Amino acid sequence: MSKLPVGVISADAIEPIDPISRAEMQSFPGAWTGEYENPTAKRIQRPKALAAGPSGTVRFFLTAGSLLLVDAIAIVSCLAATAIVMQFAFGLNTNVSMFFQSLGVLACYFAIGSLMGLFPGTAVSPVLELRQLVRSCLISCALVLLLNKLFATLSFSELVIGTVGGIFTAICLPFARTFSRYQLAKFDWWGERAIIIGAGPQGRAIYNFHQRAPQRGLRPIGLVDFPQSPMEVTFDSGNPDLPYLGSVERISRLAQRYRIRWGIVAPAGCDTLSMNEVMKFSADLKNLLVLPSPYLLPSLWSSSRECAGVLGVHVSDHLRSPIAQAVKKLIDWVVAFFALIVLAPIIGTFVLMIKRQSPGPAFYGHERIGRGGKKFKAWKLRTMVTNADQVLEQHLEADPVMRMQWIEDQKLKNDPRIIPKIGHFLRKTSLDELPQLFNVLKGEMSIVGPRPIVTNEIGRYGDMYPLYLRVVPGITGLWQVSGRNDTSYDQRVRLDSYYVCNWSVWLDAYIVVRTFRTLLLREGAY
Repeated sequence: MSKLPVGVISADAIEPIDPISRAEMQSFPGAWTGEYENPTAKRIQRPKALAAGPSGTVRFFLTAGSLLLVDAIAIVSCLAATAIVMQFAFGLNTNVSMFFQSLGVLACYFAIGSLMGLFPGTAVSPVLELRQLVRSCLISCALVLLLNKLFATLSFSELVIGTVGGIFTAICLPFARTFSRYQLAKFDWWGERAIIIGAGPQGRAIYNFHQRAPQRGLRPIGLVDFPQSPMEVTFDSGNPDLPYLGSVERISRLAQRYRIRWGIVAPAGCDTLSMNEVMKFSADLKNLLVLPSPYLLPSLWSSSRECAGVLGVHVSDHLRSPIAQAVKKLIDWVVAFFALIVLAPIIGTFVLMIKRQSPGPAFYGHERIGRGGKKFKAWKLRTMVTNADQVLEQHLEADPVMRMQWIEDQKLKNDPRIIPKIGHFLRKTSLDELPQLFNVLKGEMSIVGPRPIVTNEIGRYGDMYPLYLRVVPGITGLWQVSGRNDTSYDQRVRLDSYYVCNWSVWLDAYIVVRTFRTLLLREGAY
């Protein structure tokens, strides 16, 4: 399986994980042998993350300052571009005062953005960041217009330019922030150092995720665990990708020496991980992120609450909000309606090409399971030969390896049923799914949602199947932008389940934007 693109989540980190026995781990290179090594007896090689770049507060200000500078340039550029276009296209008046108003927008944005966690923006989900960027930008522009109205004069030109400029900036700013994150992550001085507390399966998954996603702003330097832990991987043990820094007792020493501000507690798979011990040794870490469970829980819109002196997690289920559901349906209908008008000539061209190369109907409808278990026909442009079932059975009987691949994933990398040329092109670009816009208009599908499944796939979802039934399946979804055909079926189920548990209009917006990147790069397409 090829390397998956970094998406919203790490599917391995939310997989139900069974603790690994000590006997199993003792056969691994560098495994725990019953005694904790004396840190003074042997000097362990420092990882590159410790040796490179500044540390501590300097990293904090460099990380926050660089994002702040990029946001400032993007905001001023968008507002200036709006004013210039409005002046030349519609003859609206612009003056020097608008420059000072843009500075006012910047001041409001930095204040509001700081309160919303945009600076330094460390360990923030891209979906949450999208929401906070749009909100901060629109609120800042509206606040400046309101202050002008209350304490100065607000001309018609200023109102129009401010409104249009605010909307334009809110659209462009997330793209500028995302691009800058990927570019800044290439430098060793950007991002804050972190320690992963807990070297079990979940901790290792979290470490690997942040190693592959430095644009999130966290630079994990290694893992610490209890001396009794069955996991011990040193830098020179043959597994440099999982640097083991020793016991939790070393957290304070590491934090002081290397000015580390973040710790991520991942207790899953660690039999003896005690939060009392973690808190005692983590006093020098300014930020402690505790992952309570490896099991799938709503996380994107959750917040901590105190309950009788005990930490609780408040979970907000947006699927039960009638307003949010109405907004999603309205967006689906509007997008599908106008998309069909614009794409009708393209769909017609594909129809002619299919009929020319493979006799038979150009459209193919297959029964799928929708919301609440209701069955419907999901329409596609036909990309397979008309006797596809017969061709498939012949190849599966002749090739046991292909049969196993079909049983495991219900997909084939080299599918013999696909029409040459046009069929492969439509499937790799996902353009064969354009007719599903008709399903969206009928309310059977959505623009974003889990991939619609067939009856014989119900068993593959297991206990997660009731979650699938809560939503309308979609043309694109979290699975499509997180590796698509390169993911295993179990990973796909976890991605669909995460989407249902954490759904919001903002998550849909993020997935739509990521879909364009997936199509352009053809990630996981075959």
